Amino acid sequence: MAEQTVDLKIESRNVGMTPRWKKEIERRVEALETDKVRLTHARVTLTKNAHHKKGADNAEALIVITLPRKRVLTARKESKTFEEAIRAAFLAIEHEIEKIEEKRLARSAKATARKIAKAAEEVEA
Repeated sequence: MAEQTVDLKIESRNVGMTPRWKKEIERRVEALETDKVRLTHARVTLTKNAHHKKGADNAEALIVITLPRKRVLTARKESKTFEEAIRAAFLAIEHEIEKIEEKRLARSAKATARKIAKAAEEVEA
């Protein structure tokens, strides 16, 4: 079976992309993919916006992940540094993926319970 790669786009606005940030993003996107979670597309945008922001949190990381069946997850986090913003945004995406997986498992368990109940009814009849 051929290994499918994620369509990954990394952009930066108003700031130069450093190799360290790019490598960190690529590593984290790769870590999101598991046997049960397949990504079809990932876009990460780093934005430095000091013009409209008051305070020190002007480093922003926006992550948009597309899963099969057109399911889209988005996380936008602001912080003092891009490293912190990237980390926080990926933690939020991981949390969303965990919630989706928990719902899938709950639906699967519910369906299994219904099949068992139906089979028990057929045996009694």
